[in-house]
Amino acid sequence: MVTAFRPGPDEQAPEDILGRACALVRLCGQDATMAMALLALVLTGTLARLAVGAPGAPALALLPVLALAGCVSAGYATRSRITLVAALREVRDRTGAPVDPGVPWTPFGSSATLDPGVRDAELRRLLSAAHRCGELSWRAVVWAVTAGVLFLFWTMAAAVAGG
Repeated sequence: MVTAFRPGPDEQAPEDILGRACALVRLCGQDATMAMALLALVLTGTLARLAVGAPGAPALALLPVLALAGCVSAGYATRSRITLVAALREVRDRTGAPVDPGVPWTPFGSSATLDPGVRDAELRRLLSAAHRCGELSWRAVVWAVTAGVLFLFWTMAAAVAGG
């Protein structure tokens, strides 16, 4: 996991700040993908078990808890994506510049580059949004693992109940 990075008063290269933000965004995507894959497995297993027949009272009592954990995980993954897209849209709106590391920081239709102070402030905002996305996607993974564990308990409860 990437540790927190807070640019200080010393001069950080914009490429370094943008590189850290991009690394965090990649990790966010990986975390969200892992969470969604685990939730897909839990959903498939749950639906397969329910297709066999009603599992019994103890298992039915655990089913809403399992569903809640899955919904919380999916919600965190969605919020992570929404936060990232909103941050990128705000930077583009404020600067008019492309938000792609492979594209120069010259706004389209303008011969002037961004002021270094403005550029650095926007890059720090992007880095902050990337940290927030990382936190949200990590929570999505934690809740997906919780849903996986609850699925195991639910399956055991269904087996014990004779369903």
